[in-house]
Amino acid sequence: MFHQFAAWSQELPASEAHHHCAPGGALQHGIEVALHAVKRRRKLLLPGGATAEQLAARQDVWTYAVVSAALLHDFGKPVADIRVLMLDADGKNMGTWLPWRGNLIEQGCHAYRLSYRRQRNYRLHERLPAFFISKVVPQIGLEWLSDEREAFTLWSALMAGDWENAGIIGEIVSHADAQSVAAVLAGDQQQTPGARQRPLHERLLTGLRYLLDQEALPLNARGAAGWIHGDSVWLVSKRTLDALREHLEREGHADIPQRNDRLMDALQQSGSLIPCDDKAIWKAQVFAKSWPQANTLTVLRFPVGKIWSDPTAAPAPFQGTVTPEGETEADTAAISSDNSQPGPAIPNGRPKQQERAYRQSVEDSPESVDVFSEPAASTPEPAPASTESTEAEQPPLAESGQRFLAWLRQNLESGLLETNTASGRIHRVPEGLLLISPGIFKDYRDPHPDATWQHVQRRFARLKVHEKMTDGTNIHVYQVVGEKSRKRGVVKGFLIPEASLQDVFPDLSLPPPNAYLQRKH
Repeated sequence: MFHQFAAWSQELPASEAHHHCAPGGALQHGIEVALHAVKRRRKLLLPGGATAEQLAARQDVWTYAVVSAALLHDFGKPVADIRVLMLDADGKNMGTWLPWRGNLIEQGCHAYRLSYRRQRNYRLHERLPAFFISKVVPQIGLEWLSDEREAFTLWSALMAGDWENAGIIGEIVSHADAQSVAAVLAGDQQQTPGARQRPLHERLLTGLRYLLDQEALPLNARGAAGWIHGDSVWLVSKRTLDALREHLEREGHADIPQRNDRLMDALQQSGSLIPCDDKAIWKAQVFAKSWPQANTLTVLRFPVGKIWSDPTAAPAPFQGTVTPEGETEADTAAISSDNSQPGPAIPNGRPKQQERAYRQSVEDSPESVDVFSEPAASTPEPAPASTESTEAEQPPLAESGQRFLAWLRQNLESGLLETNTASGRIHRVPEGLLLISPGIFKDYRDPHPDATWQHVQRRFARLKVHEKMTDGTNIHVYQVVGEKSRKRGVVKGFLIPEASLQDVFPDLSLPPPNAYLQRKH
């Protein structure tokens, strides 16, 4: 099986610009994942619940299932992602490799060149191993696996890309995959004298390229995470850094700073981004002609060449304008389009990915929910701290709830607040609109210096646009569900009822209810 896997993998990389992207990366990654998987398998009694006699009789076939699944988990990448041009012994073109006909050696190939497919489906490779199993796993191995029905059921699910139903085998392979990826991205596998761990800024850039490549950070549309304008990529700062941290931690990096300013320092000091004077953050207006208004955002600015070394691989530029604070639209007219058209609406993600992301974000969320009852009307509001500012310069502290609601309305209309996504603070549910608490209140920045998020939350509750629970508390609980999900998480927050939505947000178009949230009673 290992020899056949090596003949198939040859010197192909495991990814274009992410982990194991050097020649031979696919072979190295497959073997590493198999090694990590068998080490983890040794610590487990499989199948679960079996007697000592059954464990002794079945342990080897379970090990074979784990190792073969680990070896083949990315087996479809050469088919889905890479175009291989075969050459004969004289270097003449033999045409494109057709994996369905066998490996390169079997097709008489003596050398080859490769290129990456553009506009590729980034989940396709997960569903392809099942088509090629018999080219790597020998017949006797397949027969052995098929006789052990429990292991074979889980193994078959993983080979078809159905990680949700791959059970313990899927969990072992997923953990082993993360170990292999994290080790190579951190530089832990360099064995040469003087080898060092890869600097933080290199890992951040590698992760950023991956997130953009996978469209986890969508570009060039209303509500996107960033825009390509001129020779720069402008990325919404907090959204990008949070996504980067979550991505690297998911890959197994244990030393990623939790503070965004530390991440920005690493990128700025290494020259990876373009600073605004001496700061990493820019404030810029993003606008397209079809939008109702420009959106002012805090953004990070990267040279396009830092993200895409091949200019032809970068997406098309944004058909609109990105104007840094202090400049005018005329200052950037030379790199703007006169025929601005709106970008496509940002989809909420494929169902399986969305469900998996929801569970992951719920399980990993460090935030606790502030459950409270609305104070009685006679409870005095704490007096604001005295300042030297005039009333005209400082908005009333007591009106922070109204300002929050206006901010919410404006950002929903502009599409800047994500709805029905794993990282979003707002979800459409059959009962109305769910505002995740305390996250949505922490995201809001009130102009009054004494308006903490707790104060804003209390003032919003006093507006009485939300629906209370039967016990008088404000927080509603929704369960994250899936068709065949084993793990279930919860999200919690304020509910603006369906009957009040048109009054609170007149003429606002909202998406259909999130299919993965179900109210808990």
